[in-house]
Amino acid sequence: MFSSPFTVNTAMNVFQDQNQPFSFGAPQQDQQSTNMDPNSPELFKQNLYSAQAEVMRLQSLAKQTLAGVQNAYRPGYSPEDTAGSIEELKKALNSLSQVLRTTGVGSLPLLPRPEQPGSPRIPPSEAELLEKASNAVKALYELQQRKQDSAAVVANLLGAPDHLQRK
Repeated sequence: MFSSPFTVNTAMNVFQDQNQPFSFGAPQQDQQSTNMDPNSPELFKQNLYSAQAEVMRLQSLAKQTLAGVQNAYRPGYSPEDTAGSIEELKKALNSLSQVLRTTGVGSLPLLPRPEQPGSPRIPPSEAELLEKASNAVKALYELQQRKQDSAAVVANLLGAPDHLQRK
C-alpha cells in the first residue's frame, strides 16, 4: 500500500453516482472549486484525495474479486457474481487511470519500496532521474532504429528483381 502525508476520508459518497465520470480540471462542481486556480495547492490536494479514494475503492474491489476467484468452487459463490466483480474492477481501473491522467497526480514519480520495511523512502536525485530518462529514450531510439533498418532490408528484398534473389 502507499503512504501519504494526507489523511484519507474513506466516505464513499464520492462514488454514489457511478455513471458520472470524474472531471478533474475542475473537480467537484461547487462554488469553491469553480473559482480555484487549476495550479493551486488546494486543488492538487483535492485531486490527491480523490485519487487516493479511487485507489482504496479499487483495492476493495480487487479483494472482493480475488475472494470470488479463490472460492469459486465453494458453495454459495456464484460465477456470475465473480464475473460482475471482474467487470466492475475493470471499470474501476479505467476510472483510476482517467483520474490519474486528468488530474496530474499520475505524473508524480513512484518511489520504489525500501529494501527494509522500516527504512525511509529516499527520492532519487534530479540527476538520477535525468539519467534514467536519457537511458530510456536512448533505448527506445535504438529499438526504433533497428526496426526501421529491418523494415528497409525487407523492403529492399521485396523490391529486388527475381534474378538477384536466386543467386
